[in-house]
Amino acid sequence: MLRFRLRPAAHVASLVTAGLLVAGCSSTGSPTAEPSAGTPTGSDTQPVGDTVCAGLLPTAAVTALLPAAPAFTDKDQAPQDHYPVLRCQVTAGDRSFVGSAYLFNMAGAERVQLPGLTTTGSAPLGNGDNKLYGMAGADDAWLVQNCKVQNVEQPVPMLIRARTIAPAGAPNQSDRRQQLADLVVDLANGVSKAAGCEAPPTPRPDKIKPASEPKPITDAPICGMLDPAALGPQAAGEQRARWTASATPEGPGAIQGCDLFLDNRRVLSFAIVHGYLAPGTEAPGERPELSERLPTGGIPNDAQLAGTVEGKVLGMCDGHKVAYQLSRHNGADPPGLTLGQPTEPFFRAFANGASKWGFKCEPINPQEAPDQWQFRN
Repeated sequence: MLRFRLRPAAHVASLVTAGLLVAGCSSTGSPTAEPSAGTPTGSDTQPVGDTVCAGLLPTAAVTALLPAAPAFTDKDQAPQDHYPVLRCQVTAGDRSFVGSAYLFNMAGAERVQLPGLTTTGSAPLGNGDNKLYGMAGADDAWLVQNCKVQNVEQPVPMLIRARTIAPAGAPNQSDRRQQLADLVVDLANGVSKAAGCEAPPTPRPDKIKPASEPKPITDAPICGMLDPAALGPQAAGEQRARWTASATPEGPGAIQGCDLFLDNRRVLSFAIVHGYLAPGTEAPGERPELSERLPTGGIPNDAQLAGTVEGKVLGMCDGHKVAYQLSRHNGADPPGLTLGQPTEPFFRAFANGASKWGFKCEPINPQEAPDQWQFRN
C-alpha cells in the first residue's frame, strides 16, 4: 500500500526540551468542557470586529470557515510578554472556530491524546524545506513550535491548534485543511511575536495533501507494516473482503498512522509518533486521569474520537525518540483482547513491522519484554 518510508521532520532532531516543564506556569482556570457550537450568549460574548483571536487573525479568514450567519467572539485569553498562551473562539450558526496555544505542560490531555485523535485523514504540514512539525485534517490543524520562555534556559515546546467544532449530528462541512494549516501557522507566528519567544517567523506550508482513501487489504503487508495474517480469522478467507486500510499521506510528518476499517467502519488505529509528542503519548488505561488534569478545555466527544489505547512502546528512529501506539474503536472486545485474540502479540507484530519499515529505526521487539512495553489488561 505504501511505497515510501516516513522521514520525520528534521525539526525533531533536537529533542532535549521535548519533556521540559516550565516552573511556575499553570492555568488559572478550572477544568471545563469545550463550549458547544451555536449562537453564544453571556457577558463575555460580543460581535466580531475586523480581527479576532487577540488581533492575530483577520476576521474574514476565520468566518470563511463558518456558516454564513452573524459571528460572535468570546473574550480571548491573550498572549503576554514571555507567556505564550492563547485561547479564542468565534461562533457563527452551529459551528465555532477555536484557536489555541499552550506550553506543553499546560496543554494537558490535548497534547497527550493528539496521536489518537490524528487519523490518516490528516496530512503533514512539513516538507523537506519548511521543517514544520504538525498535521492538518479536514477540521483540525496543529503545530508544535519552540518558545524561549523567561527564566528558562532552553526553548520550550508549545502546541498551537486551529480547528472547527460543531454539535454532534451536525452535517459534515467541506475539507478546510489548507485554510486551517495557514491559520495555525499565522497563530503560531502571532503568539510567538506577542510573547517574545525569540523564534524566526514560520512560513506557511505548501499545498497540504488530501486525505488518504481506504484500500482493500491484500496479502501484502498492511500499510507496509503488518502481516494481514496477524488479524486472525476475522480477516482470513472470504472475511478479507470486508477489510480496508489507509495510511497517512506521504511526507515528513509528526505522526504516521494506519487506520483499519471493517465494513467501512474504523476499528483499529496504529500510530508512529515522532519527536516532540512521543515521550508523553497516552498510555493504555490513562484516559480517566488525563480528563481530570485537563486545564484548557477538551474536545466534544474526545473519548469516542480517540478510541481506547491498547498498547504502547517507545523506540528510536534516526536518533530521535518514537512511540508506537495501538488504539481500537469498536468497543466490543474486553481489555486484553483485540479482534477476539490477545492484544499483546497482535501489537508486537504491528510495532515490530513498523520498526523494520521506518527510516533508520532500531528494533523494539526483543525476546524478553522490556519495561517500556505497555498493554491494556
